[in-house]
Amino acid sequence: MMRRLLRANGLAILAVILFHAAGWGFTAMFAWGGGAAGAQGPDFSQSGSAAYYALRGLEQFTAFGLAAFLFVSGYFAAFAAGRSGERIPWSMVGARIKSLVVPYLFWSTLLLFGLLLQGNSFSPATVLRMFLTGAVNPAYYFVPLLIQFYLLAPILAGPAKRYPGLLLLATGLVQVFVYAMQYPILLSPESEAARLLTVWLPKWIFPVKLFWFTLGIVAGFHLPTVRTRLEKWRWAFLGAAAGLFVLGAVEWESLLRLSGRPWLDVRETLIDGLYAGAVILALVSFSEVRGRLTNLVEGVGSRSYGIYLVHSPAMELVSRGLYHLAPAVLAYQVLFQPLLVVFGLGVPLALMFVVKNTRARVLYSYQFG
Repeated sequence: MMRRLLRANGLAILAVILFHAAGWGFTAMFAWGGGAAGAQGPDFSQSGSAAYYALRGLEQFTAFGLAAFLFVSGYFAAFAAGRSGERIPWSMVGARIKSLVVPYLFWSTLLLFGLLLQGNSFSPATVLRMFLTGAVNPAYYFVPLLIQFYLLAPILAGPAKRYPGLLLLATGLVQVFVYAMQYPILLSPESEAARLLTVWLPKWIFPVKLFWFTLGIVAGFHLPTVRTRLEKWRWAFLGAAAGLFVLGAVEWESLLRLSGRPWLDVRETLIDGLYAGAVILALVSFSEVRGRLTNLVEGVGSRSYGIYLVHSPAMELVSRGLYHLAPAVLAYQVLFQPLLVVFGLGVPLALMFVVKNTRARVLYSYQFG
């Protein structure tokens, strides 16, 4: 089971990288005019093109990434308690949070200095808010979110052990409510209701993804039962994931047309949540797979936190660098996307390799967890 979870973690971070690569692809396509000389953007003339649908398919396919991360995190929290116990020790929580916070503060501070060097200025209150909510980088909100879940882990442990079905039902209803609230934000983003929902349900606060961490804790405490039941349905989960992938792509295009807007900011819908659940259950239920590629994915999974912290700044750097130095590349997603993925994965792994194999190795845990 441990190898399956490392594999799931590896696939999750690869999905996140691909998802963010697609996001930069849309930025190049619409906001930067596809690399056209003198483009003033936004220009949505490429909406509906083959490149557009390829990027949309990539976004839809990788929508399970963060949910899978939280599932694996919940499982490992339960693993720390031992399957015979009901208590997740606060000592484990403290150690885990420390391993998250220190690298997060290191990279957030580094990126903040970068913003200051670009001429930005922030009040002390704004800087504090940026660190507390992960606003220094668009991807960093996930770290404060994960810290909140680890603080909740000792509270969730008892119900997860004794009343797993009831706990999953309760948190599942919360999750459905959160997904349902995304529709008014998407369809009427300027309405008062949408504004209030955006304020009260920011993506960095724990209720927005509570179910996935809880599902991981329940799976960790009830592994034999979970594994036995899931393996009987593994092909059904895979089939459901394929069907929900198509349905999710159709739903998003329908929402885009209903909104009357040329573009919508990405938000997870109920179909996306069902798709993520089907993918997670399929990943857990299939038997062990051996091979060189599997070992590579598991190796990536074991380094997922460091990759997560570094991949987003690396992709932004290469995207903006190409915009200024080689804008023609932005017009060809078949070139731009591989470059983003190579830098998004390669830069973090290269940095970790260098630090780990030099005298700087004593700083490794402070930089990458």
